[in-house]
Amino acid sequence: MRKRKKRQALRGGRRAAAGVSRKGGMRLGNSLDSILDIVSEATRQVPERDWARLPTDLSKNVDHYLYGTKKKEK
Repeated sequence: MRKRKKRQALRGGRRAAAGVSRKGGMRLGNSLDSILDIVSEATRQVPERDWARLPTDLSKNVDHYLYGTKKKEK
C-alpha cells in the first residue's frame, strides 16, 4: 500500500499549495502586478507569426479546439 504524503502546514493553519515548497522554490505573493508581468513576458516571447496562426474564434470556441466539442455559432 502507498503512503500519502502529508502537506506541510504553514503558519496560521494554512496549508502549502501543491508543488510549492516552504524551503526555496518560488514564492507566490498576492500581487496582481507580478502575475501580469509574468504573463506579459511569456507573451512577448511568442513570435508574431505564431500569434497569426491562432484561430480568430479561439476565445469563443476554446472547448472545441482543446476537447473537440461542437463549435459555437458566430
